[in-house]
Amino acid sequence: MNKFSNFNQKIIFLFTLIFIFFLTSCNKEEIEKPDNNVVVTETEYPLVGIDWVLSDGRLYVENMDNNDKSYYDHFTNGQNQSVLNPFDGASVTFDTLIQDITTWNFGNSNFTLNGVLSYTQSGTINAINVSGLENGSARTITVLELTENTLTVQVGEGYASDGINNYHYFSTLTFIVPGYTCNNCQPDVMFGYTYGGSFTTTPNTSDLIGTKWVVTKFYDGFSNNYPNDTLDFFNGSQYRINNGSPINYTLSSVFGNNMSELTLYGFYTIGGDYSGMVPNSFVTNGEINSALFTDIFNTNNDKLVWMVRIQ
Repeated sequence: MNKFSNFNQKIIFLFTLIFIFFLTSCNKEEIEKPDNNVVVTETEYPLVGIDWVLSDGRLYVENMDNNDKSYYDHFTNGQNQSVLNPFDGASVTFDTLIQDITTWNFGNSNFTLNGVLSYTQSGTINAINVSGLENGSARTITVLELTENTLTVQVGEGYASDGINNYHYFSTLTFIVPGYTCNNCQPDVMFGYTYGGSFTTTPNTSDLIGTKWVVTKFYDGFSNNYPNDTLDFFNGSQYRINNGSPINYTLSSVFGNNMSELTLYGFYTIGGDYSGMVPNSFVTNGEINSALFTDIFNTNNDKLVWMVRIQ
């Protein structure tokens, strides 16, 4: 009786070990999500007082309705201009990105853009606030990585809709110190995002360089006006009205459609700083017909504009 009892106990013990081994072997090891979005809180390298030159950037877009996540290159070969807001374009100068041209300089209380424009700066290294932009808005900058020669930040976070889906977006931009060169010096792509190609594939700003346009008509809500002023886009960021002083402009694609945003600062022909949506093919077609241009400082001041390319 004791022999059978001992035998049964051994069998039970053996099956218990097998059961425990089976459970243990079936437990899947969880893959730890890589933390490649680390915010810098302390650093031995200086941030303040350097003219950081924009070298590269990525745009991250999440479709909040189906959870698709894609990232895009802000710049590619032959394409050196982009914007922070992929849906509405650049509402202020800060939102325009020009590779190897755009510079940021952080001070103790002032932020300088492109060596000329100065704004109020506050906050800490992981939440730098730049306020007092042209339309009274502000932008928040988060430092992700800071080395002796490079700076990577997260900026331009926002939410938008294309009328079908809702999106969350932001950009990571990598800057370098003057005189430093690097290829692909951006940090790793953020976890969970797949490559979607180049963001601003059309139009290239270069398409507009060297062209001249006549503003044949604009409607201000009360009457038609026929100024016949000539706009000369003599380089990738500036134009002249009737051979006057250089004025800034930006041209950027809009995410999810075949339209572009043309922003003309100092567009005194129609009364100020205006931005309008135009077809991507407007340079090739040589005309802008009844395009709605909005005063970027007074969104209630809309005007319809007609322009014809003469060169």
